[in-house]
Amino acid sequence: MRNSTVHTGQGSRTIDLSGKAMLALWNGVDPAVRREYDAWHSREHVPERISVPGMIGARRYGRVGGPLPDYLTLYDLADTGVLESAPYRKLLDNPTDWSRSMRPNFRGFMRLCGRRIGSHGGGLGGALATVVVDDTVDLRGDRLHGALAKLLSRTPFIAAHVIERDAGVPEVPFSIGGAAPDFPREGAILVESYGETTQHEAMDGLFAALRDGGVPSPEKTLTIYRLAHALDAAALDRMVMLHREDFLQSGE
Repeated sequence: MRNSTVHTGQGSRTIDLSGKAMLALWNGVDPAVRREYDAWHSREHVPERISVPGMIGARRYGRVGGPLPDYLTLYDLADTGVLESAPYRKLLDNPTDWSRSMRPNFRGFMRLCGRRIGSHGGGLGGALATVVVDDTVDLRGDRLHGALAKLLSRTPFIAAHVIERDAGVPEVPFSIGGAAPDFPREGAILVESYGETTQHEAMDGLFAALRDGGVPSPEKTLTIYRLAHALDAAALDRMVMLHREDFLQSGE
């Protein structure tokens, strides 16, 4: 039996992912509004989202290198049903003025909602290697999970997570960012490490582990991201929110 866990306790939440499910969102953004995007996403959008019951926390990443889109946001969910709940659907159907103004600036939006099949190791790394896969990869098999568990015995890797798409979760009810990038979305493998420099230095070992785990040609999608922001739902009462008027008046 593989040595994997899906934590369901209250725990440290955004430090160790604790939900049974995860929502992963990739996108680019018009370079002209990049600084506004960063402010909106961290100071209004993510706090608004994780106020929804069942959303445990979120992490936002910026791309360091690889073919996937510039930004990756991970939402830690109690279960996939959160995305069909009335409070979440209300946010989708009634965006704030700032959210409505940002949507046309998205580029290449891609969404994957899935069950967290297993996690190995623990902690929150400064860098995240992400591979998206199609349905030919056995995400539940001991071969993959054994390879990931073995990988963690090597530095700089500290944690690995396997996500399997839940096809029953509906897509968002609007178009954003044009056509989605042409990448598989049946699942994702996420490997956390100390930082992008040490992760780059250990890429040969990472590629070998993924191939040993049954992932063919992982280099086709493997992308390294740097952690930019993490927020726990329990910290919302301490979060300093912003609105678009605040950002515009700041002159940033």
